[in-house]
Amino acid sequence: MEITDNLNEIDETLIKDLNNIAHDKVDYWDIRAGVHQGITLDFTDQRSKEISSYEITECGLRAFYNGGWGFYVLKDLNRKTITDGFLKVTKLARLSESLCKNKFKIKNCDPLIQNFKIDCKKKLEDIDIKDKIKLVKYHEKTAVGHSSKIKNTHTIYLDGHTLNKFINSYGSDISQDLSFIRIFCSVYAQEKGIIQRSINSTGGIGGFEITQTEKAENLSLKTAQEAVDLLKAKSPIGGKFTIITDPKLTGTIMHEAFGHACEADLVLNNESILKDKLGEKVASEEVTFVDDPTMGYGKKFNLPYELFGSYYIDDEGIPSQKTFIIENGVLQNFLHNLETSSRMKVIPNGHGRASSNSSRPQVRMGFTFLEPRDWNVEEIIEDTKNGILCEDFQYGYTDPSTGNFQFKCKFSYKIKNGEKKELMRDVALAGMILEALNNISAIGNKQSFNYSDGMCGKGGQSVRVCDGGPYIRIDDVTVGGLN
Repeated sequence: MEITDNLNEIDETLIKDLNNIAHDKVDYWDIRAGVHQGITLDFTDQRSKEISSYEITECGLRAFYNGGWGFYVLKDLNRKTITDGFLKVTKLARLSESLCKNKFKIKNCDPLIQNFKIDCKKKLEDIDIKDKIKLVKYHEKTAVGHSSKIKNTHTIYLDGHTLNKFINSYGSDISQDLSFIRIFCSVYAQEKGIIQRSINSTGGIGGFEITQTEKAENLSLKTAQEAVDLLKAKSPIGGKFTIITDPKLTGTIMHEAFGHACEADLVLNNESILKDKLGEKVASEEVTFVDDPTMGYGKKFNLPYELFGSYYIDDEGIPSQKTFIIENGVLQNFLHNLETSSRMKVIPNGHGRASSNSSRPQVRMGFTFLEPRDWNVEEIIEDTKNGILCEDFQYGYTDPSTGNFQFKCKFSYKIKNGEKKELMRDVALAGMILEALNNISAIGNKQSFNYSDGMCGKGGQSVRVCDGGPYIRIDDVTVGGLN
């Protein structure tokens, strides 16, 4: 996919014209324009539900004046349409300013002029759609063939290739050429009236090589095996327990129960338990929690692609960067976009993200994780007298305003006198996140560190994210089950 004529319409002459229109009318403006191509394959029980391809061209225009935003979306990117739309968005910003109570100025940022392009070993457009369908059929057949107890399978393949251009009134001129893939597998197993489900996914930023890693190739087999194994598991008796969480569950808890409370828009709206807690101790001194969506983690995990939650810049032209949220137990930073950083009078840290060019950027996470310490997994288990080892995540509920969380684990194992015992299912965890963070009594080492990827929803939008960490031990957690 080459840079289209539509994107080439946004040239120096047009930018000069837009600056003339904006002069004395708005304080700041930006343009996000792009062309997005992709394929969706959706199969259930080895039958196709959807086989589709698409191409979307769209542009989001924003203008800001003294606390008021204007936002306007275009589908036609010729010069006249953009100019007309820009006139409308400046009027919307002035109207918004007249109605808003919070007056502030957008913090000046240095301009960035750069082209970003992801390195793909196997470009998506070079792979025939028949080969992509063949891949989905393989996963469906593998799952069904694993056991006669498998009653339902569902496989979704998504890919996309995007060319984006970002321009703002500070002089930034940024182009991006990115592609991604995500595969999702869901399997139901049934035996003697008991039904169990397992879900797994994998994804990344890159080319078709993402589908050919060991994790991707074994995705459906792993999912089917887990669903069958859960049929024989028992449900626990509820109570207060010491729990050990695996990297996937560690990441999920930190992302959902704590990470959202760190998003500065929720803090400003009095919807976060962390309001007025900057500089205070909120967790055990061993806890350091960061968000780092910078590129390069793929190599650290020996992958031929970049992590699903990574990005070069956010959707406001701010470079991605490592942000320490908690450092040695103390809350150090919130996650910011341009508006929240301007209102709180701090430097933006690259967390203004949108699901598409037709959506407004919100404060969002990228790759959030708990940094490892020095325990190995065996030591944590051996040092636990009576507890539960909890692995993976099925679903949950969190409330950033109170810190209340409830999660259901996929797998759990009873621990007695330092030994891992029988498999359990339907284990649910509940508590208050600040209490849980202060009750962390062991954090695993680098060898136990891992991550998972997915889509995070907020305000009607979904964006690519990753989260993770090492194995950790938390004391006095409320555990419930079906018994």
